Formats: sequence, structure tokens, C-alpha cells
Amino acid sequence: MNIVLDANLIASLVIPLPYSEKATTLVLDWKRQGVAFAAPALWSYEVSTVLRKAVIADYLPPDELDFALEQVWNINIQDVPASLALHRQALDWAERLGQSKTYDSAYLAVAESLQTEFWTADRPLAKSAQRAGAHWVHSILDN
Repeated sequence: MNIVLDANLIASLVIPLPYSEKATTLVLDWKRQGVAFAAPALWSYEVSTVLRKAVIADYLPPDELDFALEQVWNINIQDVPASLALHRQALDWAERLGQSKTYDSAYLAVAESLQTEFWTADRPLAKSAQRAGAHWVHSILDN
């Protein structure tokens, strides 16, 4: 089984956020169950951006940045490469959600194409997707 993880949830595994403990517990439980993780190929750039911002905001000491990036990398998240079909799905999701950008909807497209769950820390995204019929989208903040 796969689960698609959002970049915000992934980043919370290595920087202290209010939901970090919950995210870590969930991911460790899933790993013990043999769950594999996936995300659109852009996830690692989004996470490295979040880590850089965390350093600037003093959430993460600069000398821990490389270790945090290494820890994220060791989760072994499968990069799902971009394709015409995924871009079409992402554009469709962006339209359905009323979004001008397709970053978030890329995760929805990947989860939909893999027919699996998508987990995020973005409650508004999860609620919007659920209202659009994506019962397989979950916010870690609601569980």
C-alpha cells in the first residue's frame, strides 16, 4: 500500500511544529505496517524550501539543516515523475478547488492516480478536496 504525503507533513518530521509528534507517530506506524510513501517529484524541493525557511525563522539551527535534509531523504519517498496525464489531473483539481496554482493539486493527482490516501497538514486543502469528493484526503490536524 502507498500513502501520498504532503511536503508540509514531511517537513514536520524534522522541524518542530505543533503537529510534529502526531506526524512522526503516524509515519512510524505506517512504516511498521509496510506502507510505502509517494509524492510528486516536486516534493523534495518544497521540503528543502521549508527547511531553509525554518532556519531563517529560527525554528531549525543552521548546523542541523543538513542532518534534517538527510533524515527526510531517508524516509524513502517515491518520486512520482511528472507526466502529461498527471498535469491534466492537477489542472483539473486546481479548477475544482478554485486554485490558481497546481502545487497542491499535484499531490491530489498523484494520490488519485495511485488510488491511495493523501495526508496533509493543510486543513483548508483537505476540506476543499473532501467537499469536491476526495474522501481519500486527510488532514493530520483532524485526526
